[in-house]
Amino acid sequence: MEEPPLKKLASPLKPTTVKTAFVMAAGEGRRFRPYSLQIPKPLVVIDGKSLLQRNIEAIDQAFALDVVYVVASYKSEQIREAVSRIEGVAAKVQIIEIAAESVSGGLMAGYAAAADHLADHEHFVCVLGDEYYDGADHEGFARHIAELGEFSACCAIKRIDYPRKYLGNYAVDFDEANGRIRSVEEKPTKIISDYYGLGLIATHAALARLARSRTRVATRTNLFDLLNELPESGHGPIFGHIFEGDYVNVNNRTDLYEARHCHRLANWHRFSKDVVIPAFNEVATIGHVVRDYLQVCDNVIVMDNQSPDGTAEKAKAAGAIVFSEPLRGYGDAIRKGLDRSKADLLIITEADGTFRGEDLEKILVFLQNCDAVIGSRTYWQYVEDGAHMPFVLRIGNMVFGAIVTLLWWNRKSRFTDVGCTYRGLWRDTYRTIRPHLVEDGPAFSPEMMIELLNEWQRTIEIPIPYHARFGGESKYSGTFAKAARTARSMLRTIVAKRIRGWYDNVRGLASGR
Repeated sequence: MEEPPLKKLASPLKPTTVKTAFVMAAGEGRRFRPYSLQIPKPLVVIDGKSLLQRNIEAIDQAFALDVVYVVASYKSEQIREAVSRIEGVAAKVQIIEIAAESVSGGLMAGYAAAADHLADHEHFVCVLGDEYYDGADHEGFARHIAELGEFSACCAIKRIDYPRKYLGNYAVDFDEANGRIRSVEEKPTKIISDYYGLGLIATHAALARLARSRTRVATRTNLFDLLNELPESGHGPIFGHIFEGDYVNVNNRTDLYEARHCHRLANWHRFSKDVVIPAFNEVATIGHVVRDYLQVCDNVIVMDNQSPDGTAEKAKAAGAIVFSEPLRGYGDAIRKGLDRSKADLLIITEADGTFRGEDLEKILVFLQNCDAVIGSRTYWQYVEDGAHMPFVLRIGNMVFGAIVTLLWWNRKSRFTDVGCTYRGLWRDTYRTIRPHLVEDGPAFSPEMMIELLNEWQRTIEIPIPYHARFGGESKYSGTFAKAARTARSMLRTIVAKRIRGWYDNVRGLASGR
């Protein structure tokens, strides 16, 4: 039965202090696949924190809330478990689960679910669980609301910067002179104003009850149509609060990349960088390499396989953090070195001087917009005279790179070198792939690339200058026999990983996952 229409108030509605919040996190995230096949979209992580946690903490700090309701449906058990781990806030968070069929109603369904948890004239704040804010003034938003007097709603808004953001949100006809919003329009097809609205809205129970009444009958009304109706019902005007800083409404993978890029640029100055070097009998070069990289990073970690030639002592004297212990090979050394680093950015390089610290900046620039960067030594213009990159080795790496590209075609990768050690990735990215890294020898190199693809990490290959060694010899490609053994182990790993991936996909389909 439809609820009666809203009655005009005999006297102005006086706002109360906002102590209740709702975080909308119920959507299935179809445009966010394949990530959303594994986790709900609000649980994607940016710099160690999920979008859901970021939004809960931001509004709680701004409003000093008594209770935060998280409206969930898709994979709600993951939402519940993630919320329980948010320190300092978990005790005041309650989960509201709504039926899957209700989610298709969008925000209307979320606001309708909120109605049962609000007093008649209670003000509350609502935020979308999949929004990213950086540098936004949530505290200013809270102060603005406290000073408004009577109001139907107060929407966080931004001046148009990129048309894509504007057209993907809701248009706001905003009067800058009095701070009022004349009207809002969901997902406009063209630019009709100077501002667009964000998912952060302060309003009161009337809007939630109106949403509930409309969802009980067949209607094409959306939440923003209801928002336009509230002032006509005597609930006061709609106000806007202009937000600065970065904002991304994360609907798809491109939006996630943009959000991570925004965060990385804004916080670039605070990210630490460690270089990890596997080493065995590299006494002739290790000191020079360590000193070179210490000019461009915070720490150099040398994983020494108990070299009898004094490599560990030479590295320590040059300023490296050295771990000298029995290692099972190249992959084992790199994995243990990455495990011991506490840095935000993890860089891997060689101990033989074939790569230089001056080229680290090339990797770092791309890491601002990627999860991992893989170097390539196959661009002949970048191969120094005397560098160990014979024709057969170069072609072999290119062929193996093409095999990985072909077998993981839907990742849209492009590789020309599966054996280049010089590469970088974010610590969060490494944590994602770490459980799947098992190779101890040179096959670790393509294995890391493959697991980055398996986890849908944004990975790019870039050409890197490749220099001649100035001491020692290559452990895995110095002779034809060594190169052949290395190629065989790499190919075996590539094929095994692909077969395993197909098997897991078939098993998942058979079990209905």
